[in-house]
Amino acid sequence: MPLHNALEKASKWHKVFIFVPAKGGRMETHDSQRTRDTDIVIIGGGAGGLELAVRLAKAGHKDVLLIDRETSHVWKPRLHEIAAGLGRRQVDELGYAGLAEQWGFRYECGTLESVNPEQRQITLAAIPGREDHASAEVPARVRGYCQLVLALGGVTPDMGVEGVLEHACLLDSPDNAERIAQQFSRGLLANHVAMEISPTGDAGASATQGDAQNGTEGGAQDSAKEPQWRPYQVMIVGSGATGVELAAYLHEARGMHDAPAPKGAKVEITILEATETFMPGVSQELRESIHQRLEEQGIKIELSRQVAKVSPGSVEISEGDESVTRDADLVVWAAGRVGPAIVEEIDALESNKKRQFTVTPGLQCLGHDSIFALGDCANIDEAPLPPTAQVASEQAEFLAAELPRRQQGEPAQAFEFKDRGTLLSLSSAGSVGELSGKLSDKLGNAQGSKGNDDLQVRGRFARAAYQGLQRQHQFLLLGPLKGSAEVVSDVLRRSMGPRLKVH
Repeated sequence: MPLHNALEKASKWHKVFIFVPAKGGRMETHDSQRTRDTDIVIIGGGAGGLELAVRLAKAGHKDVLLIDRETSHVWKPRLHEIAAGLGRRQVDELGYAGLAEQWGFRYECGTLESVNPEQRQITLAAIPGREDHASAEVPARVRGYCQLVLALGGVTPDMGVEGVLEHACLLDSPDNAERIAQQFSRGLLANHVAMEISPTGDAGASATQGDAQNGTEGGAQDSAKEPQWRPYQVMIVGSGATGVELAAYLHEARGMHDAPAPKGAKVEITILEATETFMPGVSQELRESIHQRLEEQGIKIELSRQVAKVSPGSVEISEGDESVTRDADLVVWAAGRVGPAIVEEIDALESNKKRQFTVTPGLQCLGHDSIFALGDCANIDEAPLPPTAQVASEQAEFLAAELPRRQQGEPAQAFEFKDRGTLLSLSSAGSVGELSGKLSDKLGNAQGSKGNDDLQVRGRFARAAYQGLQRQHQFLLLGPLKGSAEVVSDVLRRSMGPRLKVH
């Protein structure tokens, strides 16, 4: 069995500590002592961090260490599909160990605890062992670096709203997505079973059923009444791309169960937006197109709705000067994006209120010529960028060329974001989007439109463009041969296997 397969299999069952040396290297032992300085250390294996490691290794920079708390990588723009019931393997989960072995960089499992810029070293938190001794404790480790790249990603903030962390689901990781899928599936089934037992859905139902069993006249009359079904209530807080795509996919997933309601909709999905604008930051034309498609699917969209509290089975919503409580069997919190909590704990690096490191136009952390940041955890002062995989990917491409230049003492270059547009997959409601840049110019000229206009795309072309973003990511990480094989495998899974699975 290849080394990386054995390691990934072990980590799946025992959560073991993994260190994969560069191709041709040797396995090193670990203790709390500082090891030799690594040329380039990358913290975070998301779209940006992983692509950067692969690009550097491909260019011949073998002394590259990628550190991530997980053992595998999932393309996060597809987390909503996992949340709707699609398995991880069906969204092309890739093991870090295998990629490290393939391209020749090193991978280590760990969580960042602190950064010491003066000593040019980082500390990784200890990994606790299991009480059943299935896996041993791994002590804290210190790693030295010549250049450090922080690609920590982002998280969804609770906005200080009571009950969010306790009673709502987030969509920040594959584990979060699987939790949503399980809660949605089991909650839907429980709701149906409850309606079978208590058709009217209220306390009086059990009494009328008891009267019917006793043969009373009142019981006979009540039992003849048609059952009243309450739909399973899903509340999605936030009308960004994450919330909108999740709503569309959950709408499709509602039919993947063996217990259809005898009358009316089984699921009622509502998107709650705190502002007066649906999908802020998206063009008016695209916004209207998405709004129409969601409403045609029966998905409700409510604006100017601020959630004040989340409780088990309900949400409290502020509507002007009044507050109302609404039923909510499943609450998904998808409002906003900030950096992880560790950003605030690194006092030596300047950050903003959104827990993002403040960086120069060259993505260098202010005051530290050997530390860089990219993606959701970075903010170019006075020029904020959207928290998307597209931004992180472009920044990774930039740093793959910039880091070696800086090592040679060359002057810093400035990162320039080339916006390729916005694409969304709305499941059975189709795909829609807006293309920008060179592709938009070419297609726009072919259609007789102005070259500097954004191009609206829909249907199969939009779907192909949406899938193309991940295909580009796959080909970079896997190479042309394995990338092509993965594309074929994915197409076969989509065409032959079940679209979604029931948990």
